[in-house]
Amino acid sequence: MIIDRNPVPDNDDERVRALMSYDIMDTLPEEDYDAINRLAAYICQAPISLVTFINADRQWYKSNIGLPNSDIARSKTFCRYTIMSDDLLEVPDATKNELFADNPAVTDGWVKFYAGAPIIDNEGYRVGTICVVDTVPRNLNPEQRDALTTLAREVVSHITLRRQKRQLEESVKIHNEFFNLFNNSPEVHCIMDREGKIRIINQSVQTVLGYKPDDAIGLPIWHFFPRGDAEKMISMLEDGLRSKQKAFDLELRVISRSGEIKWISWSVIAKDESWYASGRDITPQKKILAELELLSLVASKVNNGVVISSADNQVIWINNAFEKITGYGLADVSDKVLGDVLMGELTDIAIIEKARELSKSKKSFEVDLLVYRKDGLPLWISIINSIILDAAGEVDKYVEIIIDVTAKKKAEIELIAAKEEALQLNRAKDMFMSVMSHEIRTPLNAVIGVSHLLRDDNHAEQTENLDILKFSADNLMTLINDVLDFTKIETGNIILEKIDIDLRHMVSSVVNSMQFKAADKGIYIKADIDANLPGYIIGDKTRICQILLNLVGNSVKFTEKGGITIDVKVIEESENEARLRFEVADTGIGIKADQINNIFESFKQADESITRLYGGTGLGLAITKRLVELHDSRIIVESVYGQGSKFWFAITFNKSNFTPIKQNTTTVEIGLKLNVLVADDNQINRMLIDKVLKKWGINADFAVNGKQAVDKIELNRNYDLVLMDIHMPEMDGLDAAKYIRSIKEPYFQQLHIIALTASMLTNQMDMIGDSGMNDYILKPFDPKVLYDKISQFSK
Repeated sequence: MIIDRNPVPDNDDERVRALMSYDIMDTLPEEDYDAINRLAAYICQAPISLVTFINADRQWYKSNIGLPNSDIARSKTFCRYTIMSDDLLEVPDATKNELFADNPAVTDGWVKFYAGAPIIDNEGYRVGTICVVDTVPRNLNPEQRDALTTLAREVVSHITLRRQKRQLEESVKIHNEFFNLFNNSPEVHCIMDREGKIRIINQSVQTVLGYKPDDAIGLPIWHFFPRGDAEKMISMLEDGLRSKQKAFDLELRVISRSGEIKWISWSVIAKDESWYASGRDITPQKKILAELELLSLVASKVNNGVVISSADNQVIWINNAFEKITGYGLADVSDKVLGDVLMGELTDIAIIEKARELSKSKKSFEVDLLVYRKDGLPLWISIINSIILDAAGEVDKYVEIIIDVTAKKKAEIELIAAKEEALQLNRAKDMFMSVMSHEIRTPLNAVIGVSHLLRDDNHAEQTENLDILKFSADNLMTLINDVLDFTKIETGNIILEKIDIDLRHMVSSVVNSMQFKAADKGIYIKADIDANLPGYIIGDKTRICQILLNLVGNSVKFTEKGGITIDVKVIEESENEARLRFEVADTGIGIKADQINNIFESFKQADESITRLYGGTGLGLAITKRLVELHDSRIIVESVYGQGSKFWFAITFNKSNFTPIKQNTTTVEIGLKLNVLVADDNQINRMLIDKVLKKWGINADFAVNGKQAVDKIELNRNYDLVLMDIHMPEMDGLDAAKYIRSIKEPYFQQLHIIALTASMLTNQMDMIGDSGMNDYILKPFDPKVLYDKISQFSK
């Protein structure tokens, strides 16, 4: 025998719709249903009792005694069988019933007995059940069975009353909404009896006429009309009624409570024994109509030209201002297309054609156009076109306002020329900074590089002189970098990096790098770092370090006793972010109160004596301020003259999950097996890098320009690495790299090319990557940096 495990009533769709009409599913508990359910449990002496409703997918418990859940899939319920008939379903021992023996509730042991009565609504739909469950096999007695069926009918009574109540509430709500619509309409609505007395009137009567509704109710509608208008209205209504007319549209004057006369447009309908009227205030429209007579006078007197054309764009009227602007009179343009009259040698025909297409599409437009006066002089005009449609929605006329904008256009052309000149000057400035960077940093490369080599040769008697040479070169490099950094900030060439930063290590490095300057002055530098500081944050390490170095360097410069403290604290923290406060405090000379605002200005210091005594470009704090602002923050200064200063700022960083890998930090420069081609047009640079490369055992070849470098690479094909200067004659390094990458053979695609550049501008850094180069080294270069870059390619 085949058992139907998921029986569905033939009318299940209608059954579910009937259930949904009660709006009972997933509602909050209600005391009436809980009382019925408790009574069922008590009468049947069952530990589990439910009042449930069953839709297409699940059985939901409106009232629940003894179960932890609130619903269950329909396919797993006993009650899906209960709603198959109008009779109570009883299962004395579910473990022995082939329909339920394998049900999880039975196999788990908490259902052995089930009895359920269908909840049958007044239309005969079985929308749910009231059922009892026990953990031991048993039977209901006749009284219990009858009680369960009776309670099911009681549930029906409750859901029926519940629906009726909801329907009544909805009806009342709709009635209220209609009343609100009636009462809040901006029009006056009223209902009158057969004699014209007002029975109901809405609130708008107060807004429109100044009467409260209670004041108007009971009065005849004629009370509010001037005598002549009242008689006219009565006569029209009587004539209409005699001819079986039921609806009337009337425009009549009404006297407001203040005595003001207003025009009201009435729609009146006679139905049964009542009159229904709606009145709209058209006083403003009437005033507009009265003022229309003035418009022609205004049109003829304004300074802007006015042209009226027919539906086929033929001019039919112009004002005096048009003739004054263009020199054309009505006789010159009448029955002609305006654009054909005004166009000339340099008129943009495309604009005229586009305007005509818009007109055909019934679209207004506004354009600026170069035209010609009657005397041949060029003239810039602004044309504002408006379309007037007839009752059928077709074009009746075109109205065009003509404005002389010749002076405005002249100013715009001059402004565009000035803007282009400014752009050219800005490009020239960028080019100058790039060339200056290259031309100054290139000889510095030689000075600093030779200093490194001579110091490594350990000529003791020259150490002091070399230290002076390197110190002077480093100072010159600092000044150049300040100017370049300032230019990069001013031109928007700085983009903040997002890398993992160990702030503790970075602050320690700042302290260590400035210790020797502090020691020379006999002052201290120390750091106070919050123990709660995150291990790693994400930010621009170079710029944060630069900010701190600038502030610490500034403090060292102006501090003669005591010292400098770097303080880093966590002031706000979440799971993913930390807001940190950085402070650099010193015991230096301080800043006068009236000079604090000057210290962040470019090329300025607190006063001229400071510049003479301590030196500097006056760019350090200006750059620092801009870099802090790039981090969406601002730098605050607190200073007492003669006692010291504090500079602080706060930045929000994203936290990093980076975990450092322990590495051997001892770097040993060993011999490198490499064939390197160096392309540089500066002989001193070539000599310097040759000495450095030979020191490491590298076989170096040289080219004086990009063309020679390309020729050698194509001829020899044995170079492991190319060090390529950017600025060279005949062919620069960027073009040389692009040419090498354009050759599709594997050698030319895989050859490592490292740029040698003295430029720090962001756009040139981008050009290096775009040309196909793998990396870059900034001149003057640190030999250790060069070694680290190229040692990875050693054979």
